Amino acid sequence: TVRQLLLDRLVHSYSDIDDPTYLAYGYEHAYDGLMRPLAARKPDLSALFIGGGGYTFPRYMEATLPQSRLVVAEIDPGVTEAAHLWLGLSRDTRIETHNLDARNFLAWYCAEDEYDIVFGDAFNDFSVPYHLTTLEFARLVDRTLRDDGLYLVNIIDGARHGHFLRAFVHTLRQVFAYVVVIPSSSSWESAARTTFVLAASQRPLDLSDLPESARPLSDEDLSRILAMEPPLILTDDYVPVDNLMAPVVEDSFFTITLDPDIM
Repeated sequence: TVRQLLLDRLVHSYSDIDDPTYLAYGYEHAYDGLMRPLAARKPDLSALFIGGGGYTFPRYMEATLPQSRLVVAEIDPGVTEAAHLWLGLSRDTRIETHNLDARNFLAWYCAEDEYDIVFGDAFNDFSVPYHLTTLEFARLVDRTLRDDGLYLVNIIDGARHGHFLRAFVHTLRQVFAYVVVIPSSSSWESAARTTFVLAASQRPLDLSDLPESARPLSDEDLSRILAMEPPLILTDDYVPVDNLMAPVVEDSFFTITLDPDIM
């Protein structure tokens, strides 16, 4: 039994309430491939999720990594309750949930070197929490990650524009030594909107377990995309995410208006 979580206008998760190992989205398979080498070394790893949504990936890790510590910062208690009621999240789960803004949680409650992985899953194309995109926030994430830790975050942008994607990559590069970009679709360069997984670490990233459907951009392709406009670093003093995402919103509206199947 697969159920959807719909927030705003987007389906945010598909959850099989009987099988927590079911992953529907390409970015979830990318997350899995990126974390597997680390999990093989540290089966008792600690992971923080920025955004709970349907709790699909926390439930997946709960089932597949029984020794792991799993913590979710989900700002909306209604979303967490929906996951309990309808999306298979058990009341006696060992997933630890804090219904609090993720930035406040990181600043107030997370110690240095506490986590092996931080997952970011709080963005869509109409609503981007800008305070989770800045240089200052990336430093908070880096502070709570261990030396070989991973920051994995999925964002939505359209490669025809790519303003937010470029700014976010430039910003992460100010903090992390290694940053790779993984598009969720082979047609990402022509699509109006695509989900991208950004993986960042202070150590070289092990990409050996990524599925064929989740191949990272080559250094040449990423350099070409980043060179399309002057670099923009997102900071608490200047973070124009709404402006950067405006072309994607316009393209999405145009598609919805003209597509008779959507109408």
